[in-house]
Amino acid sequence: MANQVVKVEHVEKIYGKKNENQSVALKDISFSMQEGEFIGIMGPSGSGKTTLLNVLSTLDRPTSGEISIAGRDITHMKNDELADFRANSLGFIFQDFNLLENLTLYENIALPLSLQDVKAKKIKERVETVAKQLGIQDILMKFPAEVSGGQKQRTAAARALVHEPAIILGDEPTGALDSKNAQGLLEAMTELNREQAVSILMVTHDPQSASYCERILFIQDGVLYKELKRTGERKAFYQEILDVLATLGADQDGE
Repeated sequence: MANQVVKVEHVEKIYGKKNENQSVALKDISFSMQEGEFIGIMGPSGSGKTTLLNVLSTLDRPTSGEISIAGRDITHMKNDELADFRANSLGFIFQDFNLLENLTLYENIALPLSLQDVKAKKIKERVETVAKQLGIQDILMKFPAEVSGGQKQRTAAARALVHEPAIILGDEPTGALDSKNAQGLLEAMTELNREQAVSILMVTHDPQSASYCERILFIQDGVLYKELKRTGERKAFYQEILDVLATLGADQDGE
């Protein structure tokens, strides 16, 4: 039986002070995620999905409720504890890559380990392993400006994986890629998920990207509206996703 990697209980996020106009971004959200799952979060713009990702990634704190990741309650951690937890247990893939232009791809991938004072030999082993998994082992000495968007995003995925985090959090990871590169990245992520049991939680607008997930949580107006599980072919799942988005009134092409 897989271990639970994420547990979210009755999480609310309210912006604004009590005597001012308050905005409720998340309302009584509860769900769990098993180790090795690949989950998508979808919903119209302003639905709360980015807020949910922010509280899960420790970049923001919930107003109430509890969140545990890898068996640790992150809701009550102090700021320095949170920074350590984020560095050691979470991996991030952002839409805009967030690579450092003055470092080679190798150095970008190595960065999380360098910051933890890991020995150079161990760093080399880990970087080469994840680079091979993501098919970028031949371009490690290049700089970000010298490679394609798809290769940059694979580098960002390798950097997210290199320190063996408990979970990878993706914020629209295919958002800046053309359809061919997006497909390549999603297939690489699916392979990592299946073969290495990497746990992935991904926010996306794109139904095509979402169809690679095993399970999707739909959010509307800060509430968990529906959950969809993939039971058959990806093509059929894609159609199911479109049907739910249509009931949500979301623009299926993005914003």
